[in-house]
Amino acid sequence: MIGVAALMLFDFGYFREQMCTVACPYGRLQSVLLDRQSLIIGYDAKRGEPRAKRKKKLPVVGERGACVDCNACVATCPTGIDIREGLQMECIGCAQCIDACDAVMDKLEQPRHLIGYTSRDLLAGLPRRVVRARTAIYPVLLVVALGLLVWGTASRDSTKIWVDRIQGATFVTLPDGTISSQLRLKLENEADGSRHYIVTLVGAPGATLRGATVFEVRARHAFELSLFVDGARTSFLRGKRTVTVRITDDHGVAQDVTATLFGPEGKS
Repeated sequence: MIGVAALMLFDFGYFREQMCTVACPYGRLQSVLLDRQSLIIGYDAKRGEPRAKRKKKLPVVGERGACVDCNACVATCPTGIDIREGLQMECIGCAQCIDACDAVMDKLEQPRHLIGYTSRDLLAGLPRRVVRARTAIYPVLLVVALGLLVWGTASRDSTKIWVDRIQGATFVTLPDGTISSQLRLKLENEADGSRHYIVTLVGAPGATLRGATVFEVRARHAFELSLFVDGARTSFLRGKRTVTVRITDDHGVAQDVTATLFGPEGKS
């Protein structure tokens, strides 16, 4: 919390608009997604240019445009850009320049929306087209992404299991010459209730599992399990052996995890 608070103070107190112009990827993503028909905040240069100072109620005549060059739009912009120079990557779409310009137009008793929501084609005098390729493709991609999210959430396993790092000696030699290799598993129960689990070996002839093979894990909790797999020295090839461990819950759902055991140099 202290670190986050310090970063926020640094951002708002010193870094400020550089967060939008340097660090934030929004502008770069926006520049890829927009086309000439996309809704943007724009300045009506045909109405506003050429800029000239004038007083209240004076009509726009001759070479004078509606813009009085008060720079209110620039002063209020959080990223410090001049929207009158056209669409820019640094624009975050906050619309503060619209409010500032409308306030000035009200004082001068001139029509609003010299700066407003528009598109580049509308500013160029072209008609608006609502149905186009992007308005069809983007919703389809959004539906696909949401569908994948729902499918991934609904089909995820209620139990997550993985092999954990071994602590201490990887194996020991028992008095009868049998090799006992350490096996550590980590299990997370993501179900809403407690579950019981049973651990068994699959496809490991001559190997036996030693340790607590039946255990209970509370809902939304993790459990670390330390086991030992006992087997003959000759079952190891170049000091390694692969075994499959099956974890079955009390609903009959089984998951297999492959683990590599370490032991002495043995014959194949």
